[in-house]
Amino acid sequence: MKLRTPSVNAITDAPRRVVGRFGVKTLAVAAIALVGSTTILIGRGGLRSDPAGPSPAAVVEGGSPGTLVLVDDRSSRREEARGVSVIRGQIPLSPDDRFRIGSITKTFVAVVVLQLVGEHRLRLDDTVERWLPGLVPGGRRITVRELLEHTSGLADYPNDSGFLRRTLAQPRRHWEPGELVRVAVAMGPVARPGQRFIYGSTNYILLGMIVQRVAGTSLARQLRDRIFRPLGLQDTSFVAGTVRGRYAHGYAPASYDGIVGSLETARDRSRVGASWIWAAGAIVSSAPDLSRFLGALLEGRLLPPRLLELMRPARGARYGLGLAAFPTPCGRAIGHTGALLGTVSAALSTPDGRHRVVVMSNSFPLQPSAEAALRRLLDSSFCEGS
Repeated sequence: MKLRTPSVNAITDAPRRVVGRFGVKTLAVAAIALVGSTTILIGRGGLRSDPAGPSPAAVVEGGSPGTLVLVDDRSSRREEARGVSVIRGQIPLSPDDRFRIGSITKTFVAVVVLQLVGEHRLRLDDTVERWLPGLVPGGRRITVRELLEHTSGLADYPNDSGFLRRTLAQPRRHWEPGELVRVAVAMGPVARPGQRFIYGSTNYILLGMIVQRVAGTSLARQLRDRIFRPLGLQDTSFVAGTVRGRYAHGYAPASYDGIVGSLETARDRSRVGASWIWAAGAIVSSAPDLSRFLGALLEGRLLPPRLLELMRPARGARYGLGLAAFPTPCGRAIGHTGALLGTVSAALSTPDGRHRVVVMSNSFPLQPSAEAALRRLLDSSFCEGS
């Protein structure tokens, strides 16, 4: 695994390079403070087992405030945490602490969309125009399926320099989903619908809006009633504002010319709201809850087989309808990754849901030593017993 810049093969939360009066470098550094300019990607070189075993302590020693790992094999669970969840006051990180999961949210939203499809209230071939008339130019040619698989051709609104400046200047501003879509529309399309995979949050903002239109209730309620409560995910919630109660704060160190600063320069992102990422990344959860969700999903307890199969990436593909695939020497891993507001995380599983791994580090970007240690942690944890 390597933290890489966005590409067609990457599953990323990030805005690309943006140009404005602040300049590329300044906005790129600021973007990292919000969503992270890269995310975890298991490279085609694959995973390597770590003879020393997974070590959250090594990630902390490398420069992260705290790191946790959970390895779940149905009948047994191993969890470990090191470091702190909050630097101020030195509050220890616990294995069951909540944290912002970023784009892992997309998998939850995809499940709700596909449940509505299974209930015949929505079709994968329905267009954006069918449910959100007049919102997206060319919406008659963009389908629900294309939104789910990131082939809509729509621009990704976090890439807009003006939007980024406003978000940085007003970290607690409440953004309506329609405002986010209008930012993307103003940028113009980046490809024809169905032409190619271009990962972007705009797709899932539209899906969240469609869910609300179809169901007649809020996306937060649909997630709660369809997934959180039935699975007993007591530490999972949809938080578009700021998070309350105990949770692992995310920290964003300064980065200049590719060099990540120390924790002394890190900014606590806990006071930044998440309405600007909404259906694309606003869920707060915990490692045990993420493992339970991923297991229930892949074991077929949330969707009928034909719809679950659509979520899984096809052979040779990296993304399906809400799930990403990662080739490894230990077999094919399925799941998602996220990087948001100074927190980076991954939830991976064997395709049958039997062996699941969740990791989280509450600093992003990471110093090279911490990044390498996080890679070893995820590598060895997934290959252990898989």
